[in-house]
Amino acid sequence: MNKLVTLPVISAFVLSTSIYAYGLFDIDIDEKLKYNNAMIEKYEKRIKALKDENKYINDEKAKNPALYEKKSLYENLDDKYVYRIKLNGASADKLNFMIKDNMVSIMMDMKSEEKSERGYFYNSRHFSTAYSIPKDVEQDKITHKIDGDYFVVEMPKKK
Repeated sequence: MNKLVTLPVISAFVLSTSIYAYGLFDIDIDEKLKYNNAMIEKYEKRIKALKDENKYINDEKAKNPALYEKKSLYENLDDKYVYRIKLNGASADKLNFMIKDNMVSIMMDMKSEEKSERGYFYNSRHFSTAYSIPKDVEQDKITHKIDGDYFVVEMPKKK
């Protein structure tokens, strides 16, 4: 007889523990709704911020599409090699281009100062890269130019 009573008591205890663990005993509907509404409001604000950011990006892209045009950084064409360096809006007149010892070197030093309500800011950036000149290139005919937001080095091949 003791076993008949013990089994239902243990089953009820296990069931109530499971129900309690899943939060089914103490459900406060008003608190749950309040929490859900707060989460909805939080995510709606974040979604609006992301939409605003996308609008800003599209507006900037429309103002100057050349800054966002993707091109291959290296091409081996039939008549020349082409190297491109993305300027990311940097001023091309700050670039130093040099050919020496079978190497093409490109360097840039940019410094800017800005004063705002939050303080005084000084920014300094340096960029440097070098490419070896392939043996089949006519060194005296190497050219460079600006193409949109790219600094382009063209190395014509010997015929």
